[in-house]
Amino acid sequence: MSVVSDPQQRPARGPRPLTAPEPQAAGLEPLLGLLARLRRGARRWVWVETVAWVCLAGTAIFWTTLAADWLLEPPVWWRAAIAAACAVGLGCMLAGKLVARLAVPLSDRALAMLVERGHPAFRDSLSTAIELAGQPRADVDPRLLARTVAEAGALVDQVDTGRFFRRRRLAGLLLAGLVGAASIAALAVARPSVADLWVARHALFRDQPWPRDVVLTAEGFADGRRTVARGADVEVIVKASAARQMPDVVDLRSRGAGGWRTDRMGTRGGIVDGGQAFGHVLKGVAEDLTLEVRGGDARLRDLRLVVVDAPGLEALEITARLPDYLGGGRRRVPASRLVQVPAGATVEIACMATKDLAAASVAAVSEGAEEVLATLTTGAPTRGIDAVVGPVSGDRMIVVRFTDTDGLANREPISFVLSAVPDAPPQVAVRMQGISTAVTPQAVLPFTGTITDDHGIESASIQIRVADGPEAASSVGRVRSGSTLVELPAEEPERAALEPLGLAPGRRVSVSLLATDGCRLAGGPNVGASDAWTLDVVAPETLLAMLEAREIILRRRFESCVADLTQVRDRLAQPPSAAPAGDSGDDAGDAGDDLARLAEAASRAAGETAEIATAFRLIRTELDNNRLLSAELDTRLVVQIADPLAAVASADLPSLAAACRRRIARGEAVRLTDQVLGRMRAVLDRMMELESFNEVVDLLRGLIRTQEEIRAETLKRQKQKAREALEQP
Repeated sequence: MSVVSDPQQRPARGPRPLTAPEPQAAGLEPLLGLLARLRRGARRWVWVETVAWVCLAGTAIFWTTLAADWLLEPPVWWRAAIAAACAVGLGCMLAGKLVARLAVPLSDRALAMLVERGHPAFRDSLSTAIELAGQPRADVDPRLLARTVAEAGALVDQVDTGRFFRRRRLAGLLLAGLVGAASIAALAVARPSVADLWVARHALFRDQPWPRDVVLTAEGFADGRRTVARGADVEVIVKASAARQMPDVVDLRSRGAGGWRTDRMGTRGGIVDGGQAFGHVLKGVAEDLTLEVRGGDARLRDLRLVVVDAPGLEALEITARLPDYLGGGRRRVPASRLVQVPAGATVEIACMATKDLAAASVAAVSEGAEEVLATLTTGAPTRGIDAVVGPVSGDRMIVVRFTDTDGLANREPISFVLSAVPDAPPQVAVRMQGISTAVTPQAVLPFTGTITDDHGIESASIQIRVADGPEAASSVGRVRSGSTLVELPAEEPERAALEPLGLAPGRRVSVSLLATDGCRLAGGPNVGASDAWTLDVVAPETLLAMLEAREIILRRRFESCVADLTQVRDRLAQPPSAAPAGDSGDDAGDAGDDLARLAEAASRAAGETAEIATAFRLIRTELDNNRLLSAELDTRLVVQIADPLAAVASADLPSLAAACRRRIARGEAVRLTDQVLGRMRAVLDRMMELESFNEVVDLLRGLIRTQEEIRAETLKRQKQKAREALEQP
């Protein structure tokens, strides 16, 4: 701010002001007095203006920091930075407006020129007198100089130095500064606690809080810090209390990587004990957050949500101590949602967490009731907890809870179902080999297949129950105690004889195989049973008749097979022009299609023949099991029928089918087919001979039956005649 009427004019440097009148300029005293008054006025202006500006700046700093501090309550470092900035600003103001301006010299010549611009009547006399008097020159006439000084001195009384200063502006500025200082003084008198608190916070840099009408308290924050699990939903609860009026709105501001975000907090319940709870849920917190709560005139700042990983399950080892009936010992069980262990086993559980734990527990839940198996609450932090469950007899849910050293619990309890698998009965997968629904009294029952158990078989036996008669059992000697698998191969079946029972024809028996395991739990051992077979006990000749009827059916099947192959062969042997009516000329004349039909017929015949051969071998086996096999029957059934049929089915017919697929010549195909048919017809003739033999046997059986009937009738008549003779007097 300029102190002269012309703000663009700066006092110029000039010769040092005159301090004593020279002899030739004795009339300079009034002129120098005028300039001295003007110089003192400028100095006073600078001082007054600087003081006014300092008061205004101090007032602005005081009220601004007071309002900002009341609203924001910044930390100490923030207040210290503001104080330092204000001090620097005031220092710069003093340096620029006071020190720098007072350091500028105000020369007599510059002040004289300033007076002349404001009073043109001087007509440069004042500046000329000051300049020449200060620097005497030999070429200046003293009389002329004295005249100039006299002219200037005559106008001194007309000069008003006050017009060179803007007094109104200075007065307004000074008044504003005084009013600002007075406002601070008034606050100090009226509210000394506010002033003292400002001094304590901004001068002494103490952390003394401002008194509020509303008081906010955040729950769960220790020293403004709260540790939460990564990804969890965090509910922030703030309790507000007020001396006069409860705040209607409480806002929660959170700052993360994306900047500030404001959420309106909702009320939680009603007013209790003079306080109202407000809450808001932050969804899926994945990063550290800075929180600020605003409600009424209260502020909660520097709240910090620190995100860490919640404790999780790093490793889970489950070991089952087997019960005695399983031989004892330990067995590792794979960890899964459903852990199955043998019934009666004792289970050891070892859990390892991903972080150090302050507390942990393992509990078993069954039918809604929870039983704590192990706890970890004291001692040095550790990462593991062990528990023992057992003996296990049903399904139980195991729940593992972790609490780490940060006070965080696992988001969801680790749980799995411990299921007791009851000892299953042995699985008996056996069948009778070479036995049909009828047997002779002297038959032997062969069993083939497997007997398995999940843990171990103790014993096995063949049970024979006679309808309305005795029961018999024979042990399976191949069972070894503790074996999990017993094999009864077809080459060496397990046999049970009916002859010791002394069964007569007409009786009925039920046969099954039972296996028992070594379970010692409540309920006793488990028993597994095979299918039950019901057998009719018949006379040997009845069984032979049944087998002979089966042979006739097999012969007719084989005859049909030979006839089908012969029909295809005859079609192939016909010339193309002799094709049957109704066939298309293309099909009849196409040798490739005929060869394909022959190959297909040969393949069908091979399968059918193989089944027939197997059926004859089963007849032979059934005769053997019923103690009816003779050397003659063995030769006829196996050597004369089954073996040739098997050779035809495995070699001749497949070779014929393969040759036809190679598209051999029609004549060659016919020749090969004739060879195969010759072998098949030879076997068929053997079957016919066997049937003729059986017919003779049937005739002999009929004669024997007739003879037995005549003998029985004769004995009956003889007894009747003897009785009549005895009855006569």
